[in-house]
Amino acid sequence: MENITSPPRMFAIISLLMIAVMLTVTGFTQAPFFRQTIIDREAAIVRDLANALAIEHGVSASDLESYTVSSARLRLDQSFSSLKSLSDVYHIKVFNRNSIIAWSDDMNLLGTMRTSHVERLTRAMHGEVQAVFNPAVHSSNIFDRGPATPATVEFYVPLVHAMAGEPPAVMGVLSLYRAPDEMNKAIRHGLYLLWSVIGGAGLILFVALFKLFDMVYSRQKNAELQFSKLTAEHHRIVQIEKLSAMGELVGEIAHQLNNPLVGVINLAQLAEREAENPQRVRELLVDVKKAGSECRDIVQRILRINQISRSEPQATDMNELVRDTIAFCHQSLGYQHVVEFRPPGQEVMLNVDPVLVRHALFNLIHNAILAAPEGVVTVSLMSEQQEGVPGYKLSVTDSGGGFSEEAEAKLFKPFFTTRPQGTGLGLSVAQHIAMKHGGAIRAENLASGGARFSIWLPAITKL
Repeated sequence: MENITSPPRMFAIISLLMIAVMLTVTGFTQAPFFRQTIIDREAAIVRDLANALAIEHGVSASDLESYTVSSARLRLDQSFSSLKSLSDVYHIKVFNRNSIIAWSDDMNLLGTMRTSHVERLTRAMHGEVQAVFNPAVHSSNIFDRGPATPATVEFYVPLVHAMAGEPPAVMGVLSLYRAPDEMNKAIRHGLYLLWSVIGGAGLILFVALFKLFDMVYSRQKNAELQFSKLTAEHHRIVQIEKLSAMGELVGEIAHQLNNPLVGVINLAQLAEREAENPQRVRELLVDVKKAGSECRDIVQRILRINQISRSEPQATDMNELVRDTIAFCHQSLGYQHVVEFRPPGQEVMLNVDPVLVRHALFNLIHNAILAAPEGVVTVSLMSEQQEGVPGYKLSVTDSGGGFSEEAEAKLFKPFFTTRPQGTGLGLSVAQHIAMKHGGAIRAENLASGGARFSIWLPAITKL
């Protein structure tokens, strides 16, 4: 079932059905056209032949008016009786200008006005060649066992008489009935030829389009297969990177906890050997407490990383947030450090979590102060687009010695620090906060000396 409903097979089935429908519709629409074309051609032939016979035997309008006169009847017989020799001719009638039958192969019709198509006769009297197809008529009476009326083609052609010095005038109309067998045969041959041409062209087009569709479909399937493989490989690589990062993080945590825990064990062993000296044991217990507090602080720092995953975004005045953060830095670190703010000159409102952004900015300012305690730290806020997305860049610039190429690759890794007393969490936390707001963080050394750390936040932030 899957093979039958595959796109190439469905394309083939639908295309072949469309070709079949097109051939059928063509037959129904073109058959009447072919029939009428053949009828019109035959009507023109009958007109030319009838008029040629009338001219040859000198038939005039007066002959049609005085059709009972023997001389007139003789000329009419000589002119139109030969038409009976034409193939498939059933019946012939000649009307004069009064629509009275002046001559017919059925003598009983002479002098009558019998016709099934008065309108056609009238138009022929005005010089138009008329032809009509009469389909076969079957009796609707179940008790009537008589033969059905066969199908016929009825021609109404004007008989034109030209007098010397006068314009041609219609002197009468010839009505001729023919069997449509030859016409139907020609129509069938024409339809067969038309079907052959359309069917052949349709099959050629079908084969070309099917090969093209199959080629495109195969390439699409191959591309989807390759994409699926790449996606699976990407997921595997991401999983490996996650596990690697997790292992690296666990290793850093173990390294951070190992030193104080070893100290705790060593101090406990010393206290055990000094059990008879209470004063010495108390001193050792103070050191054990200090080492335990250090382990607790490390664990609390790790827990703070998880706390920044929770956020409460709100419309925040960024100029006010920067000023509040600088004031907090002065209170926490002392007023001896100079921190300048260069505002953008306009109000900047962003949908951010002010607590998280203030925490990230505090970490950057703190690091800048530690990099150059005697220098000036500059905080700036300016509009900047990244990849066509409008946003704002919050930068902190120091006048210190910058950072090395080796340190640059590890700046935002948790627990990496270049200071003996550093925790190695400030920049990694700031990066996480920036990414959580849909932004990014960047570090760069300045040619004039010092370093600049910038947090870019989009103008429309979705948390």
